[in-house]
Amino acid sequence: MAATDINAGPVSVRKMEILVMIALRHLPEADAALVTALRAVGISAAPDPGQVLGHNPWALWRSPSEVILLATHREHADAAVAAMVDTSLACAVDQSDGVFALELQGPQLDDLLLRLVDSSSLPRSPGTASRARLADITITLVRHESDRLWMLAERPQAHYLMNWLNHVGATLET
Repeated sequence: MAATDINAGPVSVRKMEILVMIALRHLPEADAALVTALRAVGISAAPDPGQVLGHNPWALWRSPSEVILLATHREHADAAVAAMVDTSLACAVDQSDGVFALELQGPQLDDLLLRLVDSSSLPRSPGTASRARLADITITLVRHESDRLWMLAERPQAHYLMNWLNHVGATLET
């Protein structure tokens, strides 16, 4: 799942070569369509704000009208996409080609992140996610374990984001 190490000091940063990202969008009248799509991939309900549900695929709350589905294999998300096809008030948008995904891991993970984003923007416990700004880049942070999370950004921001991680990682004590 992870490859291509990026130097960020004592925090391991790896580019995730494969991450499927599907935006499940719906109008309020189509809440049932969203739940049907999530159930098709084994997730029993829509996540609450800041919550991540499931395990490959994962569903995370983006807004009252949008849930993001993340998976490490396309087939893990296909059933949700198929479930959204026949509704006019909901849709599934594949954003995989536009996402740049990193896996960050290490005991100094939060030290690194606190130098990059506002402390109130950090997801603190496993199974939580948040959106944040990092050097004027919108990112999504998905906490899997206390010392491991995913950082998602728009693919065109990859080089700039990696430079920031390299720069700040070099300032951490090992």
